[in-house]
Amino acid sequence: MSFHYFKAAGHATVYNKFRPKPPEELVKRIIDFLVEKNVQGFDPSESQITEATRKNKFHNVTYSVGHAEKIDCPDSSVQLITAAQACHWFDLPKFYAEAGRVLVPGGVLALYGYHLPRPRYGSTHEELCSIVEKFYCTTLRNYVLAESKEAYFGNYRSDEFCKIPFVDGPIVRDESVSTKYNATVSDLVGYVSSWSAFQNYQNQEGEEKAADILLRLEQEIMDMIHTAMPPHETHLELEYNYFLLMGRKPLL
Repeated sequence: MSFHYFKAAGHATVYNKFRPKPPEELVKRIIDFLVEKNVQGFDPSESQITEATRKNKFHNVTYSVGHAEKIDCPDSSVQLITAAQACHWFDLPKFYAEAGRVLVPGGVLALYGYHLPRPRYGSTHEELCSIVEKFYCTTLRNYVLAESKEAYFGNYRSDEFCKIPFVDGPIVRDESVSTKYNATVSDLVGYVSSWSAFQNYQNQEGEEKAADILLRLEQEIMDMIHTAMPPHETHLELEYNYFLLMGRKPLL
């Protein structure tokens, strides 16, 4: 199963450190759909749950190991289900059946993800974006899983994401939200190492080759920036553009 790419404890730490956090504007956009209540988070990876629990700062949020295809909640008991950069890994028919089962009438399903990061260093922007895209689309081309392509390339536009069986009415699509982070070149390379495609490359080709392609990526970025500062002290801006799908279970 594809979730095995995220089970390792080391990967969970890298994922938490370098993956972008959902921006407040995006969270507010979802919460505006209904009043916030107690929150339960699930993930099939125990390592991810351990990391999420360690970083949790909210008294009304708890995490436990679970699967999207078998949600551990009673029928008609949940007001909101969200999946962040994740539903492309699900068995969607089974997930939709479970979501429809546990959502209350009028409950909301919100699915969202984000594009590849868009780095900027001063006026150097498109060139850096091209380096990241080339690394993903060329260097890792043979290691990118089909599920990842649904997020980074398809942006959840195919019918399997846009036609939710229990939703009576159009799916709301919102691409107005983006967020920017101050990061270093080392942070950007760390983010790249959290990609399932990179993890797949590392599993197949070994750690030495994987470390080498990251080093070459880092050097290509530094050569484009033209700075004497080391990568961990070279600050740039990372922009993430989000796409959000929302649907509501009928009241009757």
